[in-house]
Amino acid sequence: MQYFEPVETTAFVLRPADPGATVDCGFTPDAVAVSPEGEAVWGALSFSGAPVAGVRYWVAPERRGKRLASAMLRAVSPVIFDAGATRLEARPPVRDQAAIRAAMGAGLRPDGGVSRGAAWDGTEALTLGLLPGDGTGPAPRVLPDLPGGSLSDGVIALRPLVPGDFAAHLRHRSSPDVYAGAALPLPPSAAEAREVCEWRAAVDWLRGRSALMAIDDGEGYQGTIGLYDVARIVGTGMIGYDLRAAVRGRGYATRAVNLLRRWAFHEVGLDRVWAGTDLHNTASQAVLRRAGFRLEGVERGGLPTLAGRRRDTLVWAVLSSD
Repeated sequence: MQYFEPVETTAFVLRPADPGATVDCGFTPDAVAVSPEGEAVWGALSFSGAPVAGVRYWVAPERRGKRLASAMLRAVSPVIFDAGATRLEARPPVRDQAAIRAAMGAGLRPDGGVSRGAAWDGTEALTLGLLPGDGTGPAPRVLPDLPGGSLSDGVIALRPLVPGDFAAHLRHRSSPDVYAGAALPLPPSAAEAREVCEWRAAVDWLRGRSALMAIDDGEGYQGTIGLYDVARIVGTGMIGYDLRAAVRGRGYATRAVNLLRRWAFHEVGLDRVWAGTDLHNTASQAVLRRAGFRLEGVERGGLPTLAGRRRDTLVWAVLSSD
C-alpha cells in the first residue's frame, strides 16, 4: 500500500517510510509515525494484500502506553479504504494483549477467532477486522473490563487470571472434587492450564465469550468464578465457580457470586443470570440460595459423564428485578 501524501494529526504525522531509513521494528515499514517536528520515529505500519489489507504495527518503546498504535490505525484506515480496500485486518499474537487492545481501540473487531501460526511472530493469532462502515472505534465490547481492574467487597476480590496463577490453577483444577463438577469432568493438562492463565482467559474476555476470574482473598488465588454463554440479545449469562478445599466454609463462594451477579447486571447489562448444579451438590445449591438465586427446575441430561450417560442438573436463576 503506497501513500502519496502524509496523514497529519495533532499528535503525529503519518508519512511514507523512507526506503533508505532503518527502523528497528522487525519488519519493513510502509509508513512511519513521526513527531510533529518530523524527526523522531514513534511508530511504524506495514500493509499486505488486497482487497483485504493486512496491517502490522509497531510502537517505539518510549512511546508505548500512550495509545499511539490505536491512533495510527485510526488515522490510516480512511486512506486504506479510499485506496480500494474492503477490509482492514490485523492478526496480533494472542499473548500480546497490548497489540490486541490497540487494534480494538481503533475499531477493529475480533471476528475471526484464534488461528494457529497466523500471527506476525508465527504463533497463534487473534484475527480482528474493520470494514468501511464500522467507524474508527473503539470496537464494541460484550464484556467490559472490571472497574479499577477488580471487584471487591473488602474480604475477597475477583480479578482476571494472570500467568502467575498457573501453578495454583493447575493444582486446583486437578483436584478430583473440583473437576468432578466441571462440564466435562476431567482435569486439565499442564499445557491447557498454562494457556488459560497466559492468554486464553484474557482473549475470551476481549472476544466476549467468557469472563473467567480468580477469587483472591489477599493471600492469592483461592479458586475461580466466571460468566459464560453471554447472550446480549436476550440479556442472559451463566455463572460457574469453584473454591480450594482449604478455604471452603468462609463464605467466599457466596461473596464471589454476589460480586459477579452485580457486575453482570450493572456493568455487562444482563437481566438474567443462571447457574446449574449437580443434583447432589448441596453446598453449591446453598451458595446460590444465599446469593438470591431461585430454583427453577431440573434440566434432564444437562451434562455429560465419562461413562457416556448424561446427568441431570438443577437450574437456578436470578433476575435484575429480583
